[in-house]
Amino acid sequence: MTESNSTPANPGAPDPLERGDERVLDPSNLEEERHALQLRFEELLEAGADEAVRDLALDLSPGDLSEILRPLSVADTTRILGLLPPDPLAEVLSEIDNRSLSTLFELLDNEEIADIIEEMPSDEATDVIGDMDPEQAEEILAAMEEEERGEVAELLRHSPESAGGLMGKEYTTCLETDTCGKAVALLRSLEEDDLEETHEVYVVDNRQRLVGSIPLFKLLIAHPETPAIEVMDGDSLYVEVDLDQEEVASFFRTHDLISVPVVDHQMRLVGRITADDVLDVMEEEATEDISRLAGVSVAEFGEQSAFRVARSRLPWLLGALAGQLGAVMVMGHFEHSLQAKLALAFYIPMIMAMAGNVGIQTSSVVVRGLATGEVDFYRLGRHLLREFGTAILTGLVIAAGIFTISFVLETDLALALVLALAMMLVVIFAAVVGSGIPMLLHRMGVDPAVATGPFITTANDVASMLIYLGIATVLLSLGHPAP
Repeated sequence: MTESNSTPANPGAPDPLERGDERVLDPSNLEEERHALQLRFEELLEAGADEAVRDLALDLSPGDLSEILRPLSVADTTRILGLLPPDPLAEVLSEIDNRSLSTLFELLDNEEIADIIEEMPSDEATDVIGDMDPEQAEEILAAMEEEERGEVAELLRHSPESAGGLMGKEYTTCLETDTCGKAVALLRSLEEDDLEETHEVYVVDNRQRLVGSIPLFKLLIAHPETPAIEVMDGDSLYVEVDLDQEEVASFFRTHDLISVPVVDHQMRLVGRITADDVLDVMEEEATEDISRLAGVSVAEFGEQSAFRVARSRLPWLLGALAGQLGAVMVMGHFEHSLQAKLALAFYIPMIMAMAGNVGIQTSSVVVRGLATGEVDFYRLGRHLLREFGTAILTGLVIAAGIFTISFVLETDLALALVLALAMMLVVIFAAVVGSGIPMLLHRMGVDPAVATGPFITTANDVASMLIYLGIATVLLSLGHPAP
């Protein structure tokens, strides 16, 4: 049964903050419970009740505690973390933001930091050390125990965005000549924390090459004297050490995996990736794509300094401003057309906004489809044909709408025709550009998220002005009286 920590909705209910046993926050009321605990921590810190702060922190799971600490100041977060013993502290440190982590490490010596990192899983310890300055990282590694230092040093050799950078060294193997009874004995020799993360035993040959895996349920029902090779899954899935992390995430999603072994190019088992690592990758990639869609820096998320946020946004905004100057130049080129028919200028914001909206819609769908594997370059024709058909249908409806509205407002048939035709062409152009450019960049090996946001919007603004004012100018040159 789930226990609650926030101020109860029922006035007569007991205060969940008074419960002493370890608790799990109510998933249906997380925001309120976390806020109540944040206030409780702030009250205890202000009162100087360090022992109560420590007890409250230890009363929560590491995941819940890391989320509760997120909105607190770096100083308060560091003070709370400094009260925790190394074991639970190591679990919380793998979840909190780098700013709080760096501040905490500034208060500790290298021996203390090394003791904490040794308690972390090897993949998380590698992430922490990889974010340090090279000089400090070397000092921390030198202070660690030989076994943990060797594991982290090996993982640091791999790209952080590859399978090797994601994998951990915590896994269990047995030889293909071993019996199931010996494999069970190996599991019984593990510490409880390691056993909780074990889902299968990997079977290797005498050269440590992966030959199969045995799920735990098979070991439970197999006779102890049965050779491991007889009960293993010989066609178990695996990934190679240099596979990109996005492809690893896609592999997990496609095959509904909990964990997967990692092998080198000689098929030797070198590590294991678990689903929680992949969830972190998916969040990281989603954050990166969303930031690029919005034209902001990834570093901005969680940043509290207005100066640093402004500094990260300005390059994107200045780039968009430079692009918009192109639209201004286009309008200047068609100055005579605008002077001849002033009403043309009234509809420019509508044309530009529609081009930007259609471009963002189509590009967002394509970027998402490329990330999930639903869209690929080899089906480019089919996807562009769908977007083209969609653009024609939506363009016809929008053109009909603007034709009707402008004719009612201006009672000018020629102007209404110019607006309808321009809107139709603008919608089609924006849809094709919004879907085609991300696909092309993806094919070139460039992250397609960079094609969205300010880039697509600015490109469509310039093109929409060329289309709109160009049509108006052509009609004027043909002697149409109104435009």
